[in-house]
Amino acid sequence: MPREVPGTSNMPPPPRRIQPGDNVADTRSAGDDDRADAFRRALGSDRTREVIRALVEADGQLPIAELQVQAGLSFLEFTSVLAELTEEGLLTVDGPPGHETVSLFDKG
Repeated sequence: MPREVPGTSNMPPPPRRIQPGDNVADTRSAGDDDRADAFRRALGSDRTREVIRALVEADGQLPIAELQVQAGLSFLEFTSVLAELTEEGLLTVDGPPGHETVSLFDKG
């Protein structure tokens, strides 16, 4: 079976550039809306609000142990909140065991 080589007949057109007068809200992806909704839910929850607040005040990044202290949560509650916020795409946890850093939002 011959492989189809990209050419003018089967290549999608390039994305259209935003023009003056375009409604920029219509250009956001569904992922942007999902993350905004998740962020609103996190700020509205007593369980997650302090973790988000501590990260915002620290310019978006803290060592995991320091974040737990600033959030004022027990170990079990803190790990549950981290799992919840990570699943929502609001946090990333990186680094070797014992030296993890929690970052607000995955910009990748």
